[in-house]
Amino acid sequence: MLFPPFPLSSKAIFLAMSLFLAIKSAFAGALEDYVSQPDPHYNWKLTAQKQDHWGTLARLELVSQHWRNQFWSHHLMVARPNEVRNPEIGFLLIAGEGNGERYLERLKMMAQRAGAVTAVITQVPNQPLYNGLKEDALIAFTLVQFLKTGDETWPLLFPMVKSVVRGMDTVQSFAQQAFQQQIEGFVVAGASKRGWTTWLTGALDSRIKGMAPMVIDMLNMEQQLRWSAKVYGRQSKEISDYTELNLHQNQDDPAMVKLRSWIDPYEYRLRYTMPKLLLLGTNDPYWVVDSLRHYWNDLPAPKLVFQTPNGGHHLGGGEEAMQTLAAFFQMIADGEELPKMEWKRQEGAGGEASVKVFGDQSARAIRLWTATSADRDFRDERWSSRNLKILSGSSYAATQVDIPKQGYRAYLFEVEMTTSAGHPYKLSTEARVLPDDIR
Repeated sequence: MLFPPFPLSSKAIFLAMSLFLAIKSAFAGALEDYVSQPDPHYNWKLTAQKQDHWGTLARLELVSQHWRNQFWSHHLMVARPNEVRNPEIGFLLIAGEGNGERYLERLKMMAQRAGAVTAVITQVPNQPLYNGLKEDALIAFTLVQFLKTGDETWPLLFPMVKSVVRGMDTVQSFAQQAFQQQIEGFVVAGASKRGWTTWLTGALDSRIKGMAPMVIDMLNMEQQLRWSAKVYGRQSKEISDYTELNLHQNQDDPAMVKLRSWIDPYEYRLRYTMPKLLLLGTNDPYWVVDSLRHYWNDLPAPKLVFQTPNGGHHLGGGEEAMQTLAAFFQMIADGEELPKMEWKRQEGAGGEASVKVFGDQSARAIRLWTATSADRDFRDERWSSRNLKILSGSSYAATQVDIPKQGYRAYLFEVEMTTSAGHPYKLSTEARVLPDDIR
């Protein structure tokens, strides 16, 4: 008998999907094995602590691990507001070079709004290494070393994730010792390579109650590589550190399949049941403007996105994105229900799109943002907006987006709302392109 005599229950379907994904991700344990491996070199110390009118600022130094003959050291800055109404949750920002001072004002703002501890860990990854390599060049080098040697400890993302895990350990230990405060969960955020690290850490550590990966729009890597090649005719020059080492090729090679099972967050997608906020920029030169189409629908709820129009890889300075991130953390810390955003798109006979956007909370404004391009490359195009009429007392608006007479038009909706404390923030839909003639 080819088919069962009765329909499969939803539970049976879920179990079958879980089994399939477990088999597909059979190699994913290498990342988990590395991160969970005890390391006697982990330690931390308090170097400074100051009480101010808003709260307490502490500076710590920690060694997260010993990786390939290198001790990984980090600065950790912890901000604790005077009024701590949410003692059981904290926020951790993953950062690169520096001591974290540049993030101090934003940490203080988020701590005060959420009534919770906030922190930043820097030097993720420790760099430069291996004759001066940094950032993408350093990650790419370590991936090639794994492919050459088969040594599963090579991928740099492994110690990057472990750095974050040890950062959370340290914030918990310090809060307990200094304030007799027991932090049980975290909202974690990071940008670019640190956004990649945010995704992977969220797949492994149950303490993460929310996450906000920024400017990392590459889940479902194999499909994203194909998509870039179709849209641009080549890979973006921004990922040349990888393509110059041919890491975009031979995706069916067993070693490459194994590597992707460890480092592609898409492989862990069913684990991402915590609230997620994706912060992106519309003109980010690393990615295709509608890269979300290849993974957004596969992520479990709750999930939100805000794309900074004309923001690029640096989110236009990040002010709007930080307001949304602060609201996201505050709502999770206070146990508030997150807003729900939905959008529906229907193509007309001429290829134009009729689009509706609606949410479950009142909106201050809803805008349609669009950009046009002679080809399908929107990296250098300027986005402009117009306000839409909102149905009274709702977050509902509808409009039609027409195909330009020549070229392409990209569009997204932006919804402006306020928190329970009256702080403004923005969410958006995914960006789409008309005509949608590339598959």
